[in-house]
Amino acid sequence: MTALGRGLAVLRCFDATHPQLGTTEIAQMTKLPQPTVWRLCYTLQQLGYLVPAPDSDKLRIGMAVLGLGQYALGTADIGEMVQPELMQISKRTGAAVSMGVADQDDILIVARAQGEAALLVNMRVGSRLPMATSSAGWAYLASLPPDVRDNQLQKLKYQYKGKWATLRAAIESAAATLPASGFVLNEGFFHPDVIAVAAPAFDKQGKPQFVVTCGGLNLKLKFMKAEIGPEIARLSRKITVALAGRQA
Repeated sequence: MTALGRGLAVLRCFDATHPQLGTTEIAQMTKLPQPTVWRLCYTLQQLGYLVPAPDSDKLRIGMAVLGLGQYALGTADIGEMVQPELMQISKRTGAAVSMGVADQDDILIVARAQGEAALLVNMRVGSRLPMATSSAGWAYLASLPPDVRDNQLQKLKYQYKGKWATLRAAIESAAATLPASGFVLNEGFFHPDVIAVAAPAFDKQGKPQFVVTCGGLNLKLKFMKAEIGPEIARLSRKITVALAGRQA
């Protein structure tokens, strides 16, 4: 089981920012010994989950991983279902609208639409948002039972020494607003000029499965609270209904 966990840790190193990696880089990112990384990468190559990058001594994700990802989205048709609505909201705001899933200490983007406004970071499907400072992360944390949220926050606090007390208070405050409003608001914690809203969608067991978020530079606070937040909450409820196998 340890080997399985380590193999998944290797695969998680690859994302939109790191599409190609060498074994030394993977060892640094996973904090695993270099010989262990070599053995894991060899096995993952034999299974098709990693392949050699063209004209390079590095590795990249293979089709076997992409196939699993497409199946995960395709089984519920969630990615296809939400894309038109993500695009509609992005056009209305000019901002980025994403759907993501929790993965370790991040939110992994699995669907995205981008408006015409200036970008802070050029993210795409496969990019990651930090759980502790992004609205998407806050929505996920806010949707957890208090004891589970507390455990997750304990894991995150070591990454934000010196400012954790302020950050945790903001996360808890956002969590307190979720039941009434249906969304969380993050003003300036991801970046001083970014205002973002996000809402969770739940599976049949009531566990958070996806989060939907909209945010960007120089957006108006009143507009985000009064119009876009409720719109994101409505879309998340629609996803929850779809995950439950009912008609929206």
